Amino acid sequence: MKTLLFFFIMTISKAIALEAVVTVLETPILQERSYDAKVVQYLRKGDVIKIHPSVGNDRRMNQYAPNEEKLKLVQEKFRNHPDYKQDPLFRGEEENTFGLEDEFIPVVDRLGNISYVISKHLYVYFDDAREIEQTISSKDPTDYRLEEPLPKAYPLPSVSGLRGQFLLGITQPNFESYDYPNQVRTKGYTSPLDLNYTLLKQAPGKYDQRLFIGGTVGLRYYTNTYSFYDFRTSEEKGIKIGLGPTISYDAFKGDKNRINLSGTFILNIFDRLYINQSLGSNLDNREYAGNSLLSKLAIQYHRKNVIDELDFVLGTSLEIGSATIFRAKNAGKNPTWWQSRGDDKFTTRTTFTLGGYAGLQIAY
Repeated sequence: MKTLLFFFIMTISKAIALEAVVTVLETPILQERSYDAKVVQYLRKGDVIKIHPSVGNDRRMNQYAPNEEKLKLVQEKFRNHPDYKQDPLFRGEEENTFGLEDEFIPVVDRLGNISYVISKHLYVYFDDAREIEQTISSKDPTDYRLEEPLPKAYPLPSVSGLRGQFLLGITQPNFESYDYPNQVRTKGYTSPLDLNYTLLKQAPGKYDQRLFIGGTVGLRYYTNTYSFYDFRTSEEKGIKIGLGPTISYDAFKGDKNRINLSGTFILNIFDRLYINQSLGSNLDNREYAGNSLLSKLAIQYHRKNVIDELDFVLGTSLEIGSATIFRAKNAGKNPTWWQSRGDDKFTTRTTFTLGGYAGLQIAY
């Protein structure tokens, strides 16, 4: 009989107990209702604890409460009851009644003392529809763990969201040349050598780490040769150095393979053409200078981490070069070899050029 009575009491205690589960990585049990209070115990995510039973009161039942006059009579009757002073919860005092809207909820710590836990770190088992109304934040404010993998330089600070590219390429020959006063017999063109260095930084905003903005510095060198019917030869050497903004977007982003689209606008601040004409022992050299603009659209293939932290880059581009006025920096000697021995100038046309290049990229 005693055994049956014991199990009956245990069953009832489990049925009326109000339980809650910890939903954050770690939450403290505080000695008082304050964030600055002494911590007496820590709870971990998934721990099930018993909380103050008044939290289980269904506030929706208040709509069925008697009117104010009748409520005063009932409260007066409770005050005259002998158990009124024995059970503060029975008295219905506000300071002894708690709910999920309260910032702190009473619990009993491991030493048997009344302490408090932060209510928003709990999910309460009401066993009714109120469980659906509770929400669990997707961002855990107590989760101090760092996301894997950790930076290689950890715990030292390291820069991230940057890309640096060094590319070597060739383009179609430059068919624009000086306007010689004599008819050209033969022409020889070489593909310009193109060197570019680009530094990019991840753009602000939600672009899934695909959009980058930065700048490019470029160097281009080429040589063309011409011969005339009087057996004279001319060699033109062109050098362009420019810089400008670049915008880059990863159209396809895989673990090892990526396709990137980019646009660059270059201002050639140094644009020189050196012309060396010769006939036997007669030589005449002149330098022409101009300023030109270049816009470039490119598509690149990136193979990630071919070498530690280095990506292989292979790409092609379409360039549009502006018409440019070149002016002589020095005087010519032979009047029949130049349009003018003094203030000489010539204008090139707008150019459309295809190019291909390869190089390396470091991304961090």
